[in-house]
Amino acid sequence: MLSDALKRSSHLREYSYEIVVQGSYANKTNIRAHSDVDLVVQMKLPFEEHVKDLKSVEESRFHAKYENATFGWREFQQDVISALRKSYFVNEGGKCIDIQDWDSLFRIPADIVPAIEYRHYRNFSSGGVETFDEGIYFEDGSGAAVISFPKQHLRNGNRKDAETGGRFKQVVRAVKNARLHLMDVEADERARVLSSYFIECLCYNVPNDEYRQSTLHAAYGRSLSWLASNLDLAGDFVCQNELVDLFVGNRTAWSVDSVQYLATTLACGR
Repeated sequence: MLSDALKRSSHLREYSYEIVVQGSYANKTNIRAHSDVDLVVQMKLPFEEHVKDLKSVEESRFHAKYENATFGWREFQQDVISALRKSYFVNEGGKCIDIQDWDSLFRIPADIVPAIEYRHYRNFSSGGVETFDEGIYFEDGSGAAVISFPKQHLRNGNRKDAETGGRFKQVVRAVKNARLHLMDVEADERARVLSSYFIECLCYNVPNDEYRQSTLHAAYGRSLSWLASNLDLAGDFVCQNELVDLFVGNRTAWSVDSVQYLATTLACGR
C-alpha cells in the first residue's frame, strides 16, 4: 500500500529509494500491546555523511567525488507526505507519520519514517574504494538530527538469538511485557522512560551463556541478575548495532540508575 501510494508522486520517481521494515516488529521482539510496524522510506542519494574519522587526504577525495546537494532530507520528507496525502489522511508526528485509510474505520498499524541514507566513513582509498557504515538520517520535530543503523541492529539481533537457541528474543519480549505491567498496572513513571529500543539494546549486552537455560523463566532471571550484578560494566555497553555506545548524547533518561532500577525491580517479580 505504501509503495503504491509513493509511486503516484512524479517528484519521487526522480529519486532512488527503498522501503525498509525496522523496529521491534522486524526484529520479532514486539509484544501484543505494541504491534505497530515501523516502515522507513529511505532515499539512497543524496546522503548525509560523517567524514571526521577520515584522514585529511581521504576527506579531500570524498569532497572531490561528491558535491553538495540542493535536495536533502527535508525536501524528501515533504515529497513523501505530499504523495501520501493523495491516498490517505496524514498525521505528522515528531519522528514519524501515521496514515488513515478513508475506507477503513481503523488506523493503519504502521509508523512511516521518511529518511535518507547516512554514511559513517571509515576510509576512502586512492583507488576510490569507500568503506562506511550505512545508516539512516532524519530529523525530529525540533529539528534535531536522528541517526540509526537498523540493518546492523537486525543482523546482530538475529545472530545473538541463534547463538542463544532463541532465548534472547524471548527474554526481550518478557522484559518488555514486565515493563508494560509496571507502567500500566502500577503506574510507575520510571519505567516509562525506558524505551523498547533501550530494553532490547540492554539485553543485547548480557552474555550468551546467561540465556542458554532450560526454561525461559531461568533465562529471564539469569539475564536480569547479571545486569544487576555488573553495573560497573555499563559504561562499556553498546547499542545492538554495535556502532554506538548505549549511554551517549542527551539520553539522560538512559542511565546506569535506570539499568539498576529495571534489573532489580523486574528480577524481584513485581
